[in-house]
Amino acid sequence: MMLEELLRTHREEFRRKVVSALAKKHGASEEDVRSRFAEAIERFIQEKYEVVEKVVARLNALSQERPVLLNIRRDPCSEEVCMICERDRPNVEALKRIYGESITFYEIFDSSPEVALYHIIHQGEGEKLLPMNAIIHKGEVVKFWTGRPVAVEEYQKYLDNILQ
Repeated sequence: MMLEELLRTHREEFRRKVVSALAKKHGASEEDVRSRFAEAIERFIQEKYEVVEKVVARLNALSQERPVLLNIRRDPCSEEVCMICERDRPNVEALKRIYGESITFYEIFDSSPEVALYHIIHQGEGEKLLPMNAIIHKGEVVKFWTGRPVAVEEYQKYLDNILQ
């Protein structure tokens, strides 16, 4: 799963939903909506995806040099505590000690606009729970996990294979 392709697929699905909703609202065909509102739709989609496109570009660049461990979790400043995120945190910290500079750690909190990346990577596979951890290498999402702490050994299975 290439990250840019996941983004493109997500953006196209979102465009389809916007066109469908506008067609329903205006009692028009989707083709009519596409021609009448093309500029507004494109501007809306561009604004909606601007931040996440920058994050994807950054992750692609970082992952060309070395694997990236993406960690999307509850904002620690939030009043709501995600117990799963908290149980997963020591495993991520252990990876930092084990791999050091060999991999890049990239953290996104659920309170930031970049959290949209969660939905782009997830694409409907499994439950949508925090945290999400993903290994990205050379622009490819090699593996991702959601809604559970991931054991250090499970990460190592993928990271050691990449780093060899």
